[in-house]
Amino acid sequence: MRGRFKKWASPFLEEHPELVLKEIDPKDPFFSNQKLHLEVGSGKGDFVIGMAKKHPDTHFLAIERDLSIAGILAKKVFQSECPNIRVMHGDFDVLYPELENLRFQTIHLNFSDPWPKKRHEKRRLTHVKRLEGFSKLLTLDGELHIKTDNDSLYAFSLEQIPLSPFEMILNEENYIFDEENDVMSEYEKNFRSTGKSIHRIFLRKKQ
Repeated sequence: MRGRFKKWASPFLEEHPELVLKEIDPKDPFFSNQKLHLEVGSGKGDFVIGMAKKHPDTHFLAIERDLSIAGILAKKVFQSECPNIRVMHGDFDVLYPELENLRFQTIHLNFSDPWPKKRHEKRRLTHVKRLEGFSKLLTLDGELHIKTDNDSLYAFSLEQIPLSPFEMILNEENYIFDEENDVMSEYEKNFRSTGKSIHRIFLRKKQ
């Protein structure tokens, strides 16, 4: 679901430093909010914008690595006028050092790249080494919320979780959408329209 290259994306990101961050300032009041969430791979922003509207007292940081998609994300956030969202464009691994001084209440992984080839399994965001990295960014009772349509990634995740610093608090193999508390990303809308099952896992950082 990657889009075509958008020539306007890079200039738009540059023109909105109040919204699109190149680096993290831990002293920024935005990040002092106790309710701070991170979405890794935000796509075009349907999930993060919807959640920000449902939870105006929570601050959201949305990361997207694809330049054109990040442009669409930032533009939609700008048009939404949600004051509780910030955007970063870049690869999560590259941006990770910028995040190390922050502590998130919840991290969202929505329909992450499944990296289906065996030789790429360490790139999967639910690989135990990745899970260890996420745990370091969470508050003491922080949670990691995962949704995927990919059966293989779901099974792989279930194998990795017992090896990680997390305990599983929710496992739904066929997740029935919770309209009151959740928001569909553009990916989830598309997958559900084709009849695909959605898997959902909630993890909590071990004490």
